[in-house]
Amino acid sequence: MRQSTLTLTSIRIASISMKTKDELDAMLGAARFEKYYVAAGSDVEKAVQLYRWNTRLAGSLHSQLSYFEVLTRNAMNSALQEWNYEKCGHRDWSLEHQSAQLLYDMLNRPMGQARKWAQKEARRRHRGHARRNAPLNHDDVIAQLTLGNWSNLLGEALPDHRSNAQILWEECMYKAFPNVDPEDRSREDIGKKVERLTRLRNRVSHQENLLETNVRSRLNDMLSVLRATDRSYPAWAMVDSQVRQVVQEDPRKSWV
Repeated sequence: MRQSTLTLTSIRIASISMKTKDELDAMLGAARFEKYYVAAGSDVEKAVQLYRWNTRLAGSLHSQLSYFEVLTRNAMNSALQEWNYEKCGHRDWSLEHQSAQLLYDMLNRPMGQARKWAQKEARRRHRGHARRNAPLNHDDVIAQLTLGNWSNLLGEALPDHRSNAQILWEECMYKAFPNVDPEDRSREDIGKKVERLTRLRNRVSHQENLLETNVRSRLNDMLSVLRATDRSYPAWAMVDSQVRQVVQEDPRKSWV
């Protein structure tokens, strides 16, 4: 009896989850779903399978990129705080009128936007929150800077910033990555890796397809940058990682 009940339940779930191509186009967006439909050889069921796998992959990468972003951001911030204090007497370089000129030139607009977002967050805190409407502090602001903003400080994302990034690297940023050669070629190498990871993060955040993404290479980029900061970081960041497992579950492997 129990077995037949489970079978009927499975049939009902399957019938509910089955959608036509037109329904899926309406639900997911025709342009978005088309990528999966084409990759699946115009097989709707396979396309849905691929879409669901892509969503699981994005979820696993989001967790991994979160670790990467926080660890890398904090290492870079520590180097900047020390340098900024030496330059102009302020450690909290993200606050208004407290950044050295070079950093201001590179990050003025993003810092201004980050302060606005941080102020909005302060106003949104629930009544009774100890820091509701509290004055901004440095941690509030740097939490609002994007991975792209940090990438720009390494000079490979925006060529116009490269000369300033080279100076910043020579004067302080190499300290955020003590396990690599302090020469400029290390800045270039790390900068390119962080920029590739920024593009991946953006694809994940915007629910774009990852069908042509070399996930293993991006994971290697991530672990390489983390290792440059602290040799213990890669293992720590990978403790609960599902990325490699999900990559192995790519349904396309069973279609050939």
